[in-house]
Amino acid sequence: MRPPAPRAPPPVSHLWYNDPRCCERRSQLPRKLTQRLDWTLLLAVLLLVAVGCLMIYSSTRAEQGARKLMLQLVWLALGLVILASVTVVDYNRLVNLAVPFLGFCGFLLIVVLFTGHLVKGAERWIPLGPLNIQPSELLKLALILFLGGFLASREEEAHDFGLVLTSLAYVGAPTVLVLAQPDLGTPVLIFLVWLAMLFVAGARVLQLGAIAFAFLMLFTAAWGLNIIRPHQKQRLTAFINPDADPHGQGWQLRQSLIAVGSGHLLGQGVFKGTQSRLQFVPDQETDFIFTVIGEELGFVGSVAVLALFGLVLYRAVSIAAEAKDTSGRLIASGVAAMLLVHILVNVGMALGMMPVKGMPLPFVSYGGSNMLTMMAAAGLLQSVYIHRQKITF
Repeated sequence: MRPPAPRAPPPVSHLWYNDPRCCERRSQLPRKLTQRLDWTLLLAVLLLVAVGCLMIYSSTRAEQGARKLMLQLVWLALGLVILASVTVVDYNRLVNLAVPFLGFCGFLLIVVLFTGHLVKGAERWIPLGPLNIQPSELLKLALILFLGGFLASREEEAHDFGLVLTSLAYVGAPTVLVLAQPDLGTPVLIFLVWLAMLFVAGARVLQLGAIAFAFLMLFTAAWGLNIIRPHQKQRLTAFINPDADPHGQGWQLRQSLIAVGSGHLLGQGVFKGTQSRLQFVPDQETDFIFTVIGEELGFVGSVAVLALFGLVLYRAVSIAAEAKDTSGRLIASGVAAMLLVHILVNVGMALGMMPVKGMPLPFVSYGGSNMLTMMAAAGLLQSVYIHRQKITF
């Protein structure tokens, strides 16, 4: 018998990528993703960004016109691209990249120590032309991803104190590089995020309390041995009695309180704040941007902004509760903890309730590194929310 004649290749119109059914499925993918987005979270983030851009322009236009606003818009555009990119990628794939990402952040932190841009006695930025990159901001996200994967892979050991110490060692190694800049605020934030993620993972409260007490003792010893520098001590204690040094370390806080208090109920109006327009508050577009909100938008506007932050935190906690696996729950919890610490410290120091530390207000303060980090964090929350169930057609 003759062998059967080979079949001719199918016409181009029958190839899989020209199959109408495949084309229809591909066209449904964006629609499926948009239907699964957490629109409440996204809208709250965009409103906060809009408020931030308005306040940045209001606080800097007297001296720099629209320069800083335009730079912030550039960072915002890049941040939106990152948010969209992180949203559509399964967060577990990002967890697999956490180790190289963490290594990259460590490399940048080493570069900072040798070539960093010096600002107010600290080397935290790598200059890139007119822009500066702050690696410690990226480190926060890298550690959240790393801890999310590491703790999830050893979920059965959550009650083991050895796991607590091992994770602390992994977190502490890059954090030492941040302390060397010097920067006290970021290590404290990282420590609190680490505690929150371990608690969610199932670690014993007694173990976490013992670690927290040990760190408190170390901080006390560092204070007594003058390891903490004098200017850092002054900034940490100025909020207790700002009138003790009204023209020095207490100046910023006193002017902040004056600005917030002058806003009264409805504020002085956008672009009409006296303290912000005359540049009485240092760093009012970055660390003290809440003073501009309080002065120009008043009590009502400040509460509205805080309500937006409350909505973002509520959605972050809800997303953590609805996550399909442990790594998603841990990542969302870590992001929620990071946002909460940022908000409490930034608003608290503007109101004289917290020590003055360089910690920007998420989505609102001027700064590229923080904007990119927070947009990526919002993208992680969206990714956990979208992938809580498998997308089917």
